This record gives sequence, C-alpha cells and structure tokens, in this order.
Amino acid sequence: GLAVTLIAAGMLREYTGGRGRLELAAGATVREMLEEVGIPPELVAAVVREGRLVPKDYRPQDGDTIKVLAVIGGG
Repeated sequence: GLAVTLIAAGMLREYTGGRGRLELAAGATVREMLEEVGIPPELVAAVVREGRLVPKDYRPQDGDTIKVLAVIGGG
C-alpha cells in the first residue's frame, strides 16, 4: 500500500511509546497523522519534508518521509 514514514523527534516520542519512526498510510494530512499516533498537533512546532518546512495541513505522498519537531521549552 501507500506508505508515509513519520519521524518523531525528541520529546514527541513520549507520545508514540518511544518509537521514533512510524509507518502510516498515505492519504491523511500531517495533522491527522499526528492525531492518529497520539501526538498533540499543538506540540509540533515544525513539519519538515526533504529539508523544507511544510504546513500541518500538508498531505504527504507515498514514499514521503516527514519529520516532526517539538515546540522548544518545558522540562
């Protein structure tokens, strides 16, 4: 099937059971994927695809690798 790799950086892994790399079905927006894996979208400061920032409403294509970075701060 169509797959997107979601990479959760840093403290975002606390929401994915410690997994930094997740394979998800293509078709959803980044925001929907975050909700699906349990990462609160408001904690994500940046979404990066191939070195470029994309919005949370971006819909990743098959084979995309999306990296999500947490809002900096907190303990």
